[in-house]
Order: sequence, then C-alpha cells, then structure tokens
Amino acid sequence: MPTREEAKAARREAIVDAAMRLMYARGDSGFSMRALADTAGVSIATPYNLFGSKQAIMLAVLDTGMAHYEQRLGKLEADELEIFFGAVSLATELYAEAPKFHQAVLFSAYGDGGRDYRAVFGDPRFLFWKMLVERARQAQWLEPDIDASALALALSQQFFICILEWAYGEIDLEELEYRVHYTFALLLNGAATASGSARLTPRIKVLQKQLTDRWSVSDPRRSAVASR
Repeated sequence: MPTREEAKAARREAIVDAAMRLMYARGDSGFSMRALADTAGVSIATPYNLFGSKQAIMLAVLDTGMAHYEQRLGKLEADELEIFFGAVSLATELYAEAPKFHQAVLFSAYGDGGRDYRAVFGDPRFLFWKMLVERARQAQWLEPDIDASALALALSQQFFICILEWAYGEIDLEELEYRVHYTFALLLNGAATASGSARLTPRIKVLQKQLTDRWSVSDPRRSAVASR
C-alpha cells in the first residue's frame, strides 16, 4: 500500500508525463487543463492542487527533461573541460529530435513570466553548470579562486539567451551551437589556468572563424559589422 506521499508523487509524475505526451502529439502546449487531467487519469482539480498552475507543470517538464539529459551526458567520453562543449552539442541534438516540443515547453515555462517564473539560482540548470565548473576547477583547468556560482550563472544565462533566440526563430540550431561554444570558450578562458587556456585559445580562434564564415553566407550585414 503506497504512502500518501508516494501516491502524491505518482500523481505528479502522471501529470508531467501526460503533459509531455499531449505536447508531442499536438506540437504545442495549447491543451486544456481538462485534457491534461483526463490524459493523466486524475480529477480536474488535481493538477492545480499539486502544481498550482500550467506554467509550473511546464517547469516540471523541463526538470524531467533535464534529468534525462544528464543521464545521456554521463555517457559521453569527455574530460572536465571538454564536457562543457559536449553538453551544448548534446542539447542541440536533443532539440533537433523534437524541436516543436522543446519550443512549446520553453514558451510555456518562460514566455509568460508571472509568479511561477524560476529564479536562476534556484534552477536545476544553473546547478548543473555549477557542478561542471566545480569539477573543472578541481581538475585544475580553472583557477582555484574562481567563484563557481558566478561563472555558472554567466554560462547558464548565455546558453539560455541563445536557446530563447532559437525558440523564437531568430537563429537555427547550428548557429546556436557555434555561438554558445564560442561564448563558453571565452568565459572559461577568462577563468582558466595556463593549461586550460592552452586548450581554449585555439578553440576560440576556430569558433570565431566558424561564426564569421557562417554569417558571411546567412547574414552578410552581421558579418560586415563583425569584420570592422
């Protein structure tokens, strides 16, 4: 016989799973809370009682996706410095597998603001980048006096900005990957030890060329500005 908390957790999981299935089927998050409750097999009041709002459910969907993402990332063969770039590439691969689903989640979770909007320091995505920074610092790729929270915040914010640009159709996934790799390389290089910088500096030059070459084809105006 499940305890009250176990039953509550099972209902929460069913609601999040139902939201994901509805979005995959529809390609957007325009389903009603009635449809969500019916799909999850719960009463119409249950999603409100357990989450409070649809936006909070979308944040829970993001958190579930983050857990699956970290599982896949754990299978990558990369050291404590390379993992930053592998993490970005893996994210773009996942977005490419179901772009409409991920865009729908992002719009629902972050597009409306409101009281459920997640503060970055309480966000699992920020904590994920902080963990990677701490590991890179321990491996002596980053200086020991670098504040892990400050650097993780800068990394997570830059990634989030580019993700939103992609969600709104301003850039494609290839440019998202190039831009985040380039920004990450610059930020990490500013915090790197000599050995870390020796690896990051050549990468910065390659990424810079990738971006400017891409802009010369896809956005000549931006290329002209960048070349000044």
